Amino acid sequence: MEAEGRNEKTAEKAEKVTMKSEPQTLILWIAMGALFAINLALGIVTARQDLRINELSSKLDTRIAAQGETLQKLAQSMELTASELQGNVQQAANRIAKTETEFQRAQSTQAKQRKETEEKLASQLGELREVQSATQGTLGSLSTDFTGVKQEVSLTKEEIATTRSDFERKLQRMIGDLGVQSDLIAHNRTELGELRQLGAREYFEFDLSKAPKPARLGPLSIQLRKTDVKRQKYTLNLIADDRTIEKKDKTANEPVQFYQDGYRQPTEIVVNQIYKDRIVGYVSVPKQRESRGAQAAATGLPQQQSF
Repeated sequence: MEAEGRNEKTAEKAEKVTMKSEPQTLILWIAMGALFAINLALGIVTARQDLRINELSSKLDTRIAAQGETLQKLAQSMELTASELQGNVQQAANRIAKTETEFQRAQSTQAKQRKETEEKLASQLGELREVQSATQGTLGSLSTDFTGVKQEVSLTKEEIATTRSDFERKLQRMIGDLGVQSDLIAHNRTELGELRQLGAREYFEFDLSKAPKPARLGPLSIQLRKTDVKRQKYTLNLIADDRTIEKKDKTANEPVQFYQDGYRQPTEIVVNQIYKDRIVGYVSVPKQRESRGAQAAATGLPQQQSF
């Protein structure tokens, strides 16, 4: 009986111990699970950090290698630059030496040429003095001959002036239809040839018949409109500088005048012969061209004139 009672007490104690140990075991497992989770998390973080560190280390190594190559290239470039600079300095020194040699050679050549020139001038001066000495005896006769030539030239000028005066009296001048003193007037082909010899103007002869289209004469065109043989009058159109001007009831040997662009003096038309529907004469054009502005300033006339 006592043995059974002990066994029961022992069983109760064991049951109590078992009941107390179960909560402790659960807490232990929970703690172990938490610790494992923490270690796992730490391992993952550590692995990521190691990976990041490896990537950064790789990039750093790459950059260091690139910078090393750059420094190596820079050092090579500096070596090449120093070599080129040394070569340029050497070339410059060679050129300076060559220039000095050429300069010395040029100085020597110039001195030689100067000496030759001085000797040549001295020789020519001696020859000139000899010629001067030889010609002194002939200066008197040359002076006499020159006086005779001057007298002959003076007589020739007087004859020319007399001839021109007679020529102008024969050809005469007239007041044109614009009230301007005309050039010398020729009445026939012979006198026109004499005018050409003066060379002051250009002359264009014409034998013009009445026609539907104008005829070109030098710098202008002329169209005969009608003639009056009995009264020795005619009417024509002048076409010049894109203008058409009617000259009505003009008489034989009358200077018909008009101004053209570029000429200070007027162009003139002189009709010597008047027939039925036909006229014969010439156009006289000044040779000297000048702007119409200068013409107006010289004559006092406005730049635009109506005819």
